[in-house]
Amino acid sequence: MPQCPIKQPAALLPHSGRMVLLDEVLSYDNNSLHAVCTIWPDCILLPDGANALPGWLGMEIMAQGVGAWAGAHALDAGRPVQLGFLLGTRKLTFGLPEIPVGIVLDVQINLSWQDNATNMGVFDCTLTCRTPPPGS
Repeated sequence: MPQCPIKQPAALLPHSGRMVLLDEVLSYDNNSLHAVCTIWPDCILLPDGANALPGWLGMEIMAQGVGAWAGAHALDAGRPVQLGFLLGTRKLTFGLPEIPVGIVLDVQINLSWQDNATNMGVFDCTLTCRTPPPGS
C-alpha cells in the first residue's frame, strides 16, 4: 500500500505532466479517497487568457480522484495502473459557475457500488473549497 500522503499522484494515474491535476492524495481506503487539487495559472485545461476553469471541468478533477483510487488499489494488488472511463454522471451540481485560479480544492470520492466481475463502479464525489475563492 502506498504510504499517504502520496505527493506524486501521477504514479496512480494513466496521465503525465500537466494533465495530472491532483497535487497529492491525503488518504485512501477500500471505499474512499481524499486528495487535494490546486488550480494553478499554468493549468493545461485553463482556456487561453482565462483566470478560471469552467465549472463543468470539476468533473475531470473528480474523475482523477476516482482514477487515483483505482490506481492505488491496482498497485496494492501488484497490477499496473490502467486507463479508466467516465461513462456518465447524475445529480451534478455546482456551487460556483467557475473554478478560479489559485483555489485549493478538497477532492473526496466514495465508492457506492462496484461490480467485481467488470470492475465498473459508481462513486459519489465532491469538490470543496479548502481556501476561499480569490477575491471573495
